Amino acid sequence: MESLLDSEGDRRRRRTRTSVLDAAEVLFTERGYRETSVEDLAKAADVAVTSVYGNFPGGKAEVYAVLGCRTARDHAARMSDVVDAAPDGAAAARAALIEYIRFHRDYPLAFRLLGLTDIADTASRGKSSGADVARRARAEVAVRLGGVVDHVVRRVSGTPADEADVRTDVLLAWATVNGVLSLLQQNLIDAKTADDLLAAAVETSLSRLTQTDRSGNATR
Repeated sequence: MESLLDSEGDRRRRRTRTSVLDAAEVLFTERGYRETSVEDLAKAADVAVTSVYGNFPGGKAEVYAVLGCRTARDHAARMSDVVDAAPDGAAAARAALIEYIRFHRDYPLAFRLLGLTDIADTASRGKSSGADVARRARAEVAVRLGGVVDHVVRRVSGTPADEADVRTDVLLAWATVNGVLSLLQQNLIDAKTADDLLAAAVETSLSRLTQTDRSGNATR
């Protein structure tokens, strides 16, 4: 799959794209997507406005979409590292959950970026270039995150026959964490309550992920 992160051109072009994406991550986190203009991005990245459009023809929405893909790539890499380093399936399950939460704590914008929340309506706008980029980004993020799920499931499962149940448990665990993160972002709970809920979610999920299989053998 061709990634939106792939960039043709010289080192200077790649450096400009990286600078714009880095600036966007900071500004979108601090101000929000709608309160950030292309001019703001250009100023923060120390490039001309024309350079922003030259590298991201779809403007601010395309910057957001590509940043979402970069976030998914980095998320997948971090998850892969901790899961591969775990000595067994139970440790891999714990490491995956803890890293999932840690990543979102390190990158507060990640929850919105991975869901492409702020450009959700762009993908439905017919055949415009912006809509095409948004759809491509959504597909790329889905593939990368789906790969993370597959990796965790394979690592945690005791046998291939066990994978379907493990997949359900992994997705349920992440859905629970996402729910807590959503409540926190909406200011419906405070940070202390979120920490308590996340800790409870980890332990409850691990009790399912590390349960014995139907034959009574501890496989996870």
